[in-house]
Amino acid sequence: MKTVQIGGPLGAYLPDASLDTPMDYEALAAQGNVLGHGGLVVFDDTVDMAEQARYAMEFCALESCGKCTPCRIGSTRGMEVIRRLQDHPEEALAHSQLLRDLCQTLLDGSLCAMGGMTPYPVLSALNHFPEDFHLHSADTLAA
Repeated sequence: MKTVQIGGPLGAYLPDASLDTPMDYEALAAQGNVLGHGGLVVFDDTVDMAEQARYAMEFCALESCGKCTPCRIGSTRGMEVIRRLQDHPEEALAHSQLLRDLCQTLLDGSLCAMGGMTPYPVLSALNHFPEDFHLHSADTLAA
């Protein structure tokens, strides 16, 4: 097992070290996660977390009502940035910083939970599984 996602398709991913976290609002919120509808998805060690992050952005792009710019445009740009991360590992640090900035815009500027929660799985994948984004521990410390 590589990770567990709690709360649905926009829930954050828990790394091995956090798997003993109680499944309640406060404990999960303390780790930057949400309980959501309480769903659990377990991923085995073959999952590509960069691809899972891209899926979260794609989900947001498809489900967005289009009312706010961060969600409507940001999720589409997010898919593109993650694809660049995957295709150009030599530029991973720059693309990861752009992705983090984009996620912050979604967190701060989205009008509803769809855009506001899309960064949860993306950032948790970046933070806990940097190797899937061609990042090394020194790169993530710089970010």
